[in-house]
Amino acid sequence: MDKQAKGIMIGVSVGVLAGAIAGVLLAPKSGKETRADIANYIHEMKDKIAEELVKAGEVTQETYNQIVEKIVKVYELEKKITAEDAKDIKEKLDANYEQVVKAIKE
Repeated sequence: MDKQAKGIMIGVSVGVLAGAIAGVLLAPKSGKETRADIANYIHEMKDKIAEELVKAGEVTQETYNQIVEKIVKVYELEKKITAEDAKDIKEKLDANYEQVVKAIKE
């Protein structure tokens, strides 16, 4: 599989993640955060995660978890999401590593 095709497959497979973290949108939000904001950030995060996975080449669980941690941490540090939301999002993304790998292979 060439790099472009692999990139497309990773991008599509990471789209699976949006559904995996949709539950976060149903949780009560603190302060000025709105569900729409969180939804936008989750969409941005999945795109950034897909980009980083393409750059990484081989997708191992360790690489995947490191990329997820890095991207989610940026949103937390920029105060776009709370520490609680960051933890929930990261846990849901980490738990779906197998789904991402399965989607990549299909």
